Amino acid sequence: MATQTSNEKSKFSLSGATLYGINAVIGSGIFLLPRTIYEGLGPASLIAMLVDVLLVLLLALCFAEVAGYFDKNGGAFQYSKAAFGDFVGFNVGVLGWAVTVIAWGAMAAGFARLFVALVPSFKPFEMWIAVILIILLSVINSFGVKTSKIFTITITIAKLIPIVAFVVIAIFFIKGGINAGNFTPFVQLEPGKNFLQGMSSSALVVFYAFIGFEALPVVAGEMRNPKKNVPKAIIMSIIIVSLLYFLIIAGTIAQLGNGILSTDTPVQDAFTKIIGPVGGFIITIGALISVGGLNTGDSMMIPRYACSIAEDGLLPKAFAKKNKHEAPIFSIVVSGILAVLLVMSGSFEQLAQLSVLMRFIQYIPTALSVIALRKKGLEDPGFKMRFGPFIAVLSVIVSLWIMSSSSLINIIFTMGAICITSVLYFVMYGKKGRQGEKMED
Repeated sequence: MATQTSNEKSKFSLSGATLYGINAVIGSGIFLLPRTIYEGLGPASLIAMLVDVLLVLLLALCFAEVAGYFDKNGGAFQYSKAAFGDFVGFNVGVLGWAVTVIAWGAMAAGFARLFVALVPSFKPFEMWIAVILIILLSVINSFGVKTSKIFTITITIAKLIPIVAFVVIAIFFIKGGINAGNFTPFVQLEPGKNFLQGMSSSALVVFYAFIGFEALPVVAGEMRNPKKNVPKAIIMSIIIVSLLYFLIIAGTIAQLGNGILSTDTPVQDAFTKIIGPVGGFIITIGALISVGGLNTGDSMMIPRYACSIAEDGLLPKAFAKKNKHEAPIFSIVVSGILAVLLVMSGSFEQLAQLSVLMRFIQYIPTALSVIALRKKGLEDPGFKMRFGPFIAVLSVIVSLWIMSSSSLINIIFTMGAICITSVLYFVMYGKKGRQGEKMED
């Protein structure tokens, strides 16, 4: 009994879970985002930002409702499996795990590059910095959720300090930017594009900055009272991140106007303009901590994703093996090795770019799970949306609209990946799956 109480205390509280969700979303991209989306619409990119906030909130509401049915790790994998069966669950789970491993390799390399930019003398060791980071975080993670929780909360608070500092100060300069004409003309389209095309492409770019919010339900088993706290933490973290993103973009435009297009470091330059050279240094450190925070969150979430799939019998049992600290040790080792190999191969960057679209393989089935799980008549999830089926369908429609602006190679890559995992499922579990479906019937 005492051990059970101790284990419960070591888990994330609601506030800790919310910080974990914020950490999973905010990375170095926010410091480059203003220039990237300004290219498509100019100051009207703030509208694209609001469109994305709407979509992310719609998807977050879907995740929040279906999360209420479960109290264990797995996230979109668990929802899809319960709603549509092993075949869909396997595809969502395995592809979700693969995408996050690739993203971890990219984030580790990103941390190394930022570190080298800050300390150029370490340039010859750039790759090894990324490798050591992955190994270090894997070791920390092997000591269980309590150690990972403390590290995650600490680094999340640290990464929020420079972001919040910029936002709070920049708010007072937005009116000055409007008076200076930095928001006019409001709509600035790229040659040959109309407003809807610019909106669609900008919305896709901005949406990438929100990727990661689905990580919170994956580690639901590491939260206190997950059926109640995970839905709340999802909504709270998305609202906080959305507000920060909007104000960062508005504050940067207010300071730089179309000068955003001539710099690779827009937020740093904007803060430098406000408070001097120290502002740029603060944002640079903030970017480094942000990427470090993402790596920390990935090191905790990715192995537990693989573990949850194995616990449901859709990956070899070894992936579910845990050590005395209740950490999924085999999944930690395998995930870490794969991420290290991607870093050392040098080819992960292209894979990371191509696989971003695959995130929707988790989002769309989760939205549809709202409808399917309601029909199954399961226990009240605690959080239930009004007009839930309508919101789920709207989420899918808006997701498909944003996906439509992706490149053809991304779409081909995603469809190819689905085909590969589908074949793999039938090779490994086809007979078992068909028998299972008959039994359920």
